[in-house]
Amino acid sequence: MKKLFFILACFLTVFILSCGGSGTGGSGKTCESNLDCPVGEICSSGTCVTKGSNGGGSQEGENGEISDGENGNGSGNGNSNDGETTDDSDSTNADEPENGICTPGETQKCEYQGAEGTEDVGPCKAAVRTCKEDGTWGKCEGAVEPILENTNELCSNGIDDDCDGIIDNGIDNICKGGSAPSDDEEPEEEDDSDVAHCDTTCNTLIEIENNGCLSPMASEAEADLCNGQDDDCDGKIDEGCPCTPGATQACFSGKPANRHEGTCHDGIQTCKSTPMRAATGDWGNSKCIDEILPSKDVCDNVDNNCNGCVDEGLCCQPPIDCSFDIGTAKPFEDKLIDGKQIYDSGHQFNDADTATWEWTLVKGPCDVVLGKTSFSLTSAVSGVTGTSTDAEKSITFSGKGLSQFKVNFQLSGTYNLHLKVTRENGEIYECDWPLKVVSTGLRVELCWDSNTKVDVDLHVGKNGTTTTWGSDDCYFSNCRNGSSPNWYTPTSSSAKNPRLDIDNRGDGPIPENINIDNPGDGHAFRVGAYYHPILSTDNIETHAVVNIYCGGTRKATYGYDPLPQLSGFNKKNDFWKVAEIKWVGGYESDNCDIQPKLIENEDGTVNYVIDRPRNSTYSNW
Repeated sequence: MKKLFFILACFLTVFILSCGGSGTGGSGKTCESNLDCPVGEICSSGTCVTKGSNGGGSQEGENGEISDGENGNGSGNGNSNDGETTDDSDSTNADEPENGICTPGETQKCEYQGAEGTEDVGPCKAAVRTCKEDGTWGKCEGAVEPILENTNELCSNGIDDDCDGIIDNGIDNICKGGSAPSDDEEPEEEDDSDVAHCDTTCNTLIEIENNGCLSPMASEAEADLCNGQDDDCDGKIDEGCPCTPGATQACFSGKPANRHEGTCHDGIQTCKSTPMRAATGDWGNSKCIDEILPSKDVCDNVDNNCNGCVDEGLCCQPPIDCSFDIGTAKPFEDKLIDGKQIYDSGHQFNDADTATWEWTLVKGPCDVVLGKTSFSLTSAVSGVTGTSTDAEKSITFSGKGLSQFKVNFQLSGTYNLHLKVTRENGEIYECDWPLKVVSTGLRVELCWDSNTKVDVDLHVGKNGTTTTWGSDDCYFSNCRNGSSPNWYTPTSSSAKNPRLDIDNRGDGPIPENINIDNPGDGHAFRVGAYYHPILSTDNIETHAVVNIYCGGTRKATYGYDPLPQLSGFNKKNDFWKVAEIKWVGGYESDNCDIQPKLIENEDGTVNYVIDRPRNSTYSNW
């Protein structure tokens, strides 16, 4: 910038014949500040002129501006205001001698360029310049500025390189009072004094004003902020943002700056309208559930308060590692988790077999509706099974030494897993993770609350292929043990595609489900549910729920909170037209467009669509 300013000055100053001379007296030497000029001259418009002359232009830099690069350590100490006039009393001598700007041999401190509060802390200091024999100031030299202690070399040198008053405090627990061992070298055993001096103050702390909260707004939609978070921190997510009732989205109700940091994890939000007066909903009316929000930071190797800092100032060797990757699970396959890889893996205590382990999983929507958990949670060693807790919203098993557990899911989705380890001396260590159950392709699940008295059958048809409900669509009769339909090549020799894994009547009460492993891009499907009383005299009001998953992510829920429960579904041959789904992308995609079948009444209320009796023609939608 200074070079550009200098060039412009040369062209614009009519009194200067060339950039190398001056018409007002003086040496005419090219300059950027007074320091570049001989004794008795000042820098004016890029040229050294006799002191007292206006030089044909403004006396820029007359207060001793120091140009970029003059600092001897290359850090740019001194002012660098791109040619702007500065008033820096520290960089000039107010009592200038008669024969020059300064007295030869005199020294002067230059302006400190490091972060505020770090000057004269540790090795950090400002540069110093010395007056030369010709009475002009020399270069600013010897400055030391803060350096982050985030390498093994700096972590073990015994110097407070970042000038924060603490020696050797690096990032992510690098500093332990000594250098880190190489890959082929055994780490040295640390004594208590090493741990006592270990500090994990974080140098990557999030510094977002007000945690990223924006000014309060009546509608985040008007600000184009429909992003699944509470941008203005008013307790509502995406208020004013339109949505289709029953659709879901990832959400986070904490401060925007904490989202996706540390242990913080998105929950799920289901669209509703208030009070169901229109077919279009508002995300701002729905709560975010099953999210993980910031908590107090503890010694566990993760960032619990979600501020970008791991175990800040707490410890160096946490006995529990909550950063352990538990991976994902698949429906109908045992998922094993070994707690000894999480707690005391470094053998500090060697009490994993005497400590009490407690594993807890939060239930899904169908688990609550059925009153029976759709997954099994057991100890991998003793066979101890889980019990329902927390008003039937979660399932837990616990016991001394139960460090391993296995879980077998029948449904897709994301489940929150909590581990609590209690030592015999009463010390408690805890971790939280999202455990995602993933199945590729399209998965539709059905459950209902009166499964011992009513049989409800799930149906899925394919647009352009299915012509008749209960014939060439997929349902219990032909998709479980039969040979048709066959819409896609199976992904394994034994699998059907589509297929029905579970029939609630025969295997229940558990969720009935239909799977399409590799749907085609742009292909569309319809979902329906058929009411059939077990006894012909039964006329039972049934509250059915349908969950739709795309690529393992729950994209929509119908018949359950926050939408009103399905009503009027209580007669033989009733057929609930649930939704139409369009698949987007390859079979490994999790992108699909779902349109529920809703009807708006004359009074503005919205109901689900029930055919009574069922019209078997597929195109009658």
